[in-house]
Amino acid sequence: MFISRCGFRIVSKLGYRTKSLVEGSKCSSSLKLCAPVTSASRYYCIKPENPLDTLNYEPNTPKPFDDIDYDSITGGDEETLSKLKRLILEIDLLYESGEQIPSHLRVDQWQSLLQLSSRSSRMKHLRYLFLIEKKKENRVVRKLEKRAERIERYENEPKNNHIEYGLMRNSMFHRIYEKQMNSLYNYRLCEAMLYGQDILIDCSYDGHMSLKEQTNCAKQLLLMWSYNRTHKDPFNIIFCNVDREGTVFKSLSKTIPTIDDPTFPLNYTKKNYLDLYPREKLVYLSPHCNVELKEYNHDDVYIIGAMVDKMKVEPLSLAKGKRDKIRMAKLPLDLYLDWKQGTKNLTINQMIMIMADLKVDNNWANALRHIPRRKLLEVDAYQRGLVGSNHKISAKRIREDFRRNSVYNLLIKK
Repeated sequence: MFISRCGFRIVSKLGYRTKSLVEGSKCSSSLKLCAPVTSASRYYCIKPENPLDTLNYEPNTPKPFDDIDYDSITGGDEETLSKLKRLILEIDLLYESGEQIPSHLRVDQWQSLLQLSSRSSRMKHLRYLFLIEKKKENRVVRKLEKRAERIERYENEPKNNHIEYGLMRNSMFHRIYEKQMNSLYNYRLCEAMLYGQDILIDCSYDGHMSLKEQTNCAKQLLLMWSYNRTHKDPFNIIFCNVDREGTVFKSLSKTIPTIDDPTFPLNYTKKNYLDLYPREKLVYLSPHCNVELKEYNHDDVYIIGAMVDKMKVEPLSLAKGKRDKIRMAKLPLDLYLDWKQGTKNLTINQMIMIMADLKVDNNWANALRHIPRRKLLEVDAYQRGLVGSNHKISAKRIREDFRRNSVYNLLIKK
């Protein structure tokens, strides 16, 4: 009986002390309590600036599916909407597991992901988009760093009383704006349409490429067109067998928004090349052909296949040339190059570079300098007698020609 009374008194005193401690904390500055003692929250000696629950805290980083335009992606289709929701859950799991996921996805990128059937292909495409996003961010950072270094160097240079010429200073020449240069290049292309030689780009390989290869093909077509317009003797490039609803043409239209303007110097058609030119004048350039192109003929119309085949190399252009019963040829790479590694399938922009320089002087040694040096052997004068003849081009020769015909030595001296 005595023990029970003593226990009751102790419990009542503890309750009174707890109640007084909680009430006194409101006016006391030494104790920083944010909630009653009976709650299961975590307490610190210093009150945080943002009173958030530290156990359930998540950083405010944007996710690629925070702001999604469902109507633009699905087009009001219920089946596509349910597929999109499953895709969002899959990307959420990848995001929480720390996979390489881009921070933002456009409408066309969501639609491209919906077209992929397997999970591994979607992960590869998301990783590919993540790397592109990081490259753009690094490019912006490098540009800002160079600008800051240039401004700092300009401010730290000693000031002179006389006139200074150079970058960010006075100049005796008028500035040539980019708009004026574009007008000059477009004028050259218009001249090529009237008097230049035609070259065809066969765009009928969309179904034989993956989504990544189709995007890469559109980039190569853009690089090809931009190099041709800056050449001193450009081609009249004609895109044939064009599918306007295909991924390649849509990607190309995004990079060239004015491609459908009547004044824009680019020709494309959905017709086949057999409907445009006689069969006797056509020559299909295929790396799988056995006949080598020895000399450039200005009367022929050459055809380049718009295809990127990194995953599987198949002789599709050879089969198409045989089916259409037209002449075929390949570049004489083994005759002029000391080949080292990699496939001998060149990109579309490299093909137009070689053909444009070959049209000017018909010199293979000068035209094949556009081959990447990583694919060629580093052969010196001693090894050349053991490897091949002296007229072959090596990576060392391309590098020496570049240093001799450029300002490379001046930059090294500075």
